[in-house]
Amino acid sequence: MTKILIPSPLIELTGFVQQSLLLAKEQGFSTEKLELGISPTHLIQLVLDPNKTLSVGTDLVDGFDEALTGDFTLYYQSNLPLKETSQQSSSAIFIGIADTSPTPNSDGNTALLDIWRHPITDEVRALSANLSASNTFQAEHHLAWTVTLLALEFPIEDALTLARAMTNVSRETLFNGETCTLHEWASHFTDFPTPILEDARLGIQVGWSSQSEAVSFPCLDKESLGLYPVVDDVSWIERLLPLGIKTIQLRIKNPDQSDLEEQIIRAIELGRQYDAQVFINDYWQLAIQHGAFGVHLGQEDIEESNLIQLSEAGIHLGLSTHGYYELLRIVQINPSYIALGHIFPTTTKQMPSKPQGLIRLALYQKLIDSIPYGKQVGYPTVAIGGIDQSNAELVWRCGVSSLAVVRAITLSESPKSVIEFFNQLMGSAQPLQVVENESAY
Repeated sequence: MTKILIPSPLIELTGFVQQSLLLAKEQGFSTEKLELGISPTHLIQLVLDPNKTLSVGTDLVDGFDEALTGDFTLYYQSNLPLKETSQQSSSAIFIGIADTSPTPNSDGNTALLDIWRHPITDEVRALSANLSASNTFQAEHHLAWTVTLLALEFPIEDALTLARAMTNVSRETLFNGETCTLHEWASHFTDFPTPILEDARLGIQVGWSSQSEAVSFPCLDKESLGLYPVVDDVSWIERLLPLGIKTIQLRIKNPDQSDLEEQIIRAIELGRQYDAQVFINDYWQLAIQHGAFGVHLGQEDIEESNLIQLSEAGIHLGLSTHGYYELLRIVQINPSYIALGHIFPTTTKQMPSKPQGLIRLALYQKLIDSIPYGKQVGYPTVAIGGIDQSNAELVWRCGVSSLAVVRAITLSESPKSVIEFFNQLMGSAQPLQVVENESAY
């Protein structure tokens, strides 16, 4: 049982949280085990399990005492200059700070910035929201959504990103002569804020964006992806491409492996021989040197890469994402496809994030389908993480372009039969963005 405990001075927030939970339930999130109550302190408390409690403070509380900060403290009424916000406590989150830069957004409007620090790395992060989209902004709604999403175990960066989007889609209307607020789930690209990649005033400098030049990567046809095996040895590529696989990734985890370059060279040759899309995981320098079709990078690998060199080489780029914030961050560099995961628990790789599950996957996909991609709309997507024959149909129904598999192929006694299963599923089943309540899985 997860408890959301709201302090008495903020008791009206309970109604907003109830509305948020109801809308989350309509999307399929399991909310039955969420219980609302009264906090014994001036902090909002989220009791996630017997051993984990998050406390959230806010300056919306009457008599707010800055000394009583929680794990996170949301400031909606701060008068601090923009530059000073990045110098405050690591728990401080500033919502709606006006960007006083003399250069307005491309549409001529002033931006509002939401600013916080990453809980682990302490790096300053920020979201930019258009002022015109925030004219009806209500701090209580934003706070309620942030609290609800944290209770649903979204990481803070996704909670803040989605909370800002949710306040953008809510609108007031007249019903039976009374004003009421209508809510819907944010799903369009224009509803969402933009993660800041670089801002000297805040000390934000994402390594892969600080190269000043704009980058973009070749587009892919969604239909060209198909089943996407991820393998750790080129012998698997030799074995699978003759069976009709058209997209495959070589992921060798050990950079000191003696035949690393030899394997990459052979993988690239096989791709040309079978007219297949072979992606090299991580080793981007070798991929450029030997003319690879594509490179796949994880979030942690982007920092160590050189996107300009990859872009100039005409290499297709796939990037891993684990939520709303990362997704909206990487579309600013126009990758060739977006990997979404991990969907289910997996043992093939140590993951810093929790499994995303089907509900979130479907919501990410709905957002992605509204994002410009080349001359079209909607990036190709690859779902990855714990996918096998027992759950593949459920994942495919979320509307993704491709399914990535690891153990489903490499641990199978008959990879050919596995490929036939997936080809039949992905060829005949129409992707539907319909998912049952995630508690069933």
